[in-house]
Amino acid sequence: MKENPTKGFVTVATKRKQFLMGADNLKESLLDHCPDAKITLFTEQHFIDDPSCQRYFRDFDKVLPTPSNTNREKMWGMANSPYDLTFYMDADIEIVHDDVANIFDHLEDGEYDMAYVNLTKEGAKHFAEWEWGPNLYDDGWKGIPDHLAHCGGIALYDMRNPLIKEFMMDWYDLFLKQRDGRWNPEAFDYIKKGNFRQWDQLTLWWLIYHSPKYESLKWKFFKDNYRWNYFTSFGFNKDGTHNCHKFDPTRDYWKTDPEPIIIHYSSWMDKYGDKGIL
Repeated sequence: MKENPTKGFVTVATKRKQFLMGADNLKESLLDHCPDAKITLFTEQHFIDDPSCQRYFRDFDKVLPTPSNTNREKMWGMANSPYDLTFYMDADIEIVHDDVANIFDHLEDGEYDMAYVNLTKEGAKHFAEWEWGPNLYDDGWKGIPDHLAHCGGIALYDMRNPLIKEFMMDWYDLFLKQRDGRWNPEAFDYIKKGNFRQWDQLTLWWLIYHSPKYESLKWKFFKDNYRWNYFTSFGFNKDGTHNCHKFDPTRDYWKTDPEPIIIHYSSWMDKYGDKGIL
């Protein structure tokens, strides 16, 4: 495996200029806490060519075009990261802690190929509505969970393993087929309730648990789980504290490191107007 890997961050903004505004805010907050960080933006070519959008592109390491304008070009951007070790983040995210500089340590020098945030049953209503069956990671389950366990809003991965690029491209290609009804594997029936055919996290769940091609990939959940993706709907207390303990009670990182590293404004972003982060 390549020594001295390149390290960088990736985000993707398509469909609306509001997501460029979000990506610009993400970049600025990242550089506030990690001034030497390299971050690449993937966006549509017409935005790249638009003079009114140039102010959103300053200080990015690279600004690269996406092949289409779907709202899930993020997986294509993830697959085409210019960095060996890559941390992908949705464009409606803000960095709020200096610990972001340590993100690549979580792959443990090649011990893991990918790392994700674990969606817990206590936080389920904040990111989707589904029935949580008996096979729960929260209860120590080690098999195939009958719920969507991995959050797709952030992902840490090692492109030095060639299977990772293929994994991300399959995530992109299969999701587009899934969304259009052209791909509906029998394993989807594990997820008993919920309109998940429109969710890219269902595709991710299938690739991780049901694709023989990727059985060799080594992945993990972040030990300090929701520090890496604190949803705004989790709440902000008047005394300045946060609520990881409420939504991740089976872990104990919040006893010593209670402050989030990433705030995810998925429900607090004006995605159709010009107000930005609400």
